[in-house]
Amino acid sequence: MRVREVSVTKLFGIFDHRIPTNLEDRITIIHGPNGFGKTALLRLLDGTFNFHSAALRAIPFERFRVDFDNRSYLEVTKPNGARRRGRKGRPGVPLLRFTYGKSQGEDVQVYEDKQEREEIEADFPLSMLDRIPNIERIGPAEWLHLPDNEVLSLDDALERFAEYLPVPRRFVRSHPEVEWLKAVRSDVSVRFIQTQRLVSRGEPRRAGRYEGEPSMVPAVRRYSQELARAIQAKLAEYAAVSQSLDRSFPARLVSQRSTTESTLEGLREKMDRLGEKRARLTEAGLLAQERDIPFEIPGQIDETKVGVLSVYASDVEEKLSVLDEMAAKIELLKKVINERFLYKQMAISRDEGFTFTTVDGHSLSATSLSSGEQHEVVLLCELLFSVKPNLLVLIDEPEISLHIAWQEQFLKDLEQMTKLSGFDVILATHSPQIVSDRWDLTVELRRPGE
Repeated sequence: MRVREVSVTKLFGIFDHRIPTNLEDRITIIHGPNGFGKTALLRLLDGTFNFHSAALRAIPFERFRVDFDNRSYLEVTKPNGARRRGRKGRPGVPLLRFTYGKSQGEDVQVYEDKQEREEIEADFPLSMLDRIPNIERIGPAEWLHLPDNEVLSLDDALERFAEYLPVPRRFVRSHPEVEWLKAVRSDVSVRFIQTQRLVSRGEPRRAGRYEGEPSMVPAVRRYSQELARAIQAKLAEYAAVSQSLDRSFPARLVSQRSTTESTLEGLREKMDRLGEKRARLTEAGLLAQERDIPFEIPGQIDETKVGVLSVYASDVEEKLSVLDEMAAKIELLKKVINERFLYKQMAISRDEGFTFTTVDGHSLSATSLSSGEQHEVVLLCELLFSVKPNLLVLIDEPEISLHIAWQEQFLKDLEQMTKLSGFDVILATHSPQIVSDRWDLTVELRRPGE
């Protein structure tokens, strides 16, 4: 399912917004003054489909609804006055009601999240939360989420950042949902790219006060490592296809039929194309340099050898096709980065992921790039290598730390990536440079009554 429209009633007790999405162009841009709810809308979408109930409870609204392209909908409401019992005399948190049905009102199903969370142990190591980026403790059991100035209780912080914490399950709110709600949520994959993009979760530590505690690492380093692993996985697939074709080569050679390419001229043309493709894949870092060895066909060979070489060429074509998608993404990544960055070049390696060199040939660590350059790399890598077809990607303020000239190019780059990978985007921005000349893709958040 794809999201056709998003709407919210009484956001912050004030705003009623309706966001129709651009299904054909795959990109929808939300803009409006500060405080009108751009980020809140993205967080509500993320919370609805990624099981982040704390976000849904923390943001004031009456009704949040998502309509899909198959004429079904999912609605989240907060029943008036309905609250979960608080702990130790504290106010309870709002209950949530999820409703799924068809636009005509058929087959409506309702679920109320009333599950009470277990008591948090008095000896919970609160210092764990202090290690999470972009939150700051402002009270004995309260934290400020710096990107949006939201005050988080201990319950909220544990639920939202559970994946960063090596804590027993009893500390984290459970989600005993009904199967139909799980199924609806699983049909709509959502990925939220928030404003804090330069630091991310690393591998768990092997030793320390809390064994298994995840470290926080520069995002560019993590994306470089992930790209290297993705290339290695794709090369393993390439090797498996190669071995399978090599094993079956004799049988297919015996059973081959004459084709339009089983001529000397057709064979030469095909081998030329394959040679060019090998060169591209080598430049993209997917094939080793020694593999890029041109195959020269003699001036005249007999018809039997033409047939053998035709089967060989078809096998090479099938093997290399395994690398097509990865190569296209790497080529776009390198093209954008090498056009944008001044006095430095990106290269791709199966062992290191991406590397950089200065104009005088010196190696440059990715963590030594400027914040704007790191933002560009992180955004591109996320959109090129971490998304799947029909994923809904939410991007909050893509303009952060980007030069105005880069902002003006961002939407064009994004359009190429959506065509390449087939995903949908809803982004929130303050920047007219991001919109560029595509105001047809925008939805403005308006004041009450407008």
